[in-house]
Amino acid sequence: MGDLSMLQSGLNVGQSSRSMGLKLFVVCVLALMMTIPSFFVGGLVDERAQRAADAAKLMSGTAVGQQTLLGTSIREADTYRSVERSMKYVLLFLGLVFLTYFVFEATSGKRFHPAQYLLVGTAQIIFFLLLLSLAEKIGFDFAFLLSGGATVTLLSANAGWVFTSRLLGIRALGVFSLLYVLIYLLLRLEDDALLIGAISSFAAVAAAMYLTRRIDWYSSLQVPGSLQQQGTSLAPKDAD
Repeated sequence: MGDLSMLQSGLNVGQSSRSMGLKLFVVCVLALMMTIPSFFVGGLVDERAQRAADAAKLMSGTAVGQQTLLGTSIREADTYRSVERSMKYVLLFLGLVFLTYFVFEATSGKRFHPAQYLLVGTAQIIFFLLLLSLAEKIGFDFAFLLSGGATVTLLSANAGWVFTSRLLGIRALGVFSLLYVLIYLLLRLEDDALLIGAISSFAAVAAAMYLTRRIDWYSSLQVPGSLQQQGTSLAPKDAD
């Protein structure tokens, strides 16, 4: 009877011991999957940019429209162009945010369900919708500030809620704020965007490697209570 209990507990621990490596794979797949909705947002950007261009052509037929057309068209073209360029970094957005949550999950030992990763990814996709809708009204810079600030606040608060740690929430606020500032700089520093993006991505991966250097990838995310179950199952044998 005791041997059977030990076997069952061993299987439970064995199943949970592989969860860390599998979880990293799942997180990478989820990040790639969440880029699919971004194509629909990109299509919306193109559609509204074309609509604005058509409206500008209609305005050019009036005297007042001819006077204001140039400045308005340039501002609108720059707005839609900036939003469109930001969409090119959607995988970087998703990847670094998911990586941050995964590091928190690995170092804290608390589970973060794939469904919660999907919610985080959805919040980031909605960021682009907010950015587009606000940019049409108040310009790209202020729109990025408002939508980015709201998204960073939500993601940071979510980290605090899920991991039940105010400290991790504060850390998430710092990391995500730096990430969104980085993306803004990439959009504005076009000539050096590739260099800055590559160096930042390298630094992020290096930081993740350093923070997870002491983690046992086979057993760090054991199912809660599995060790207790193992100890309980050993008790009858000791009693015998």
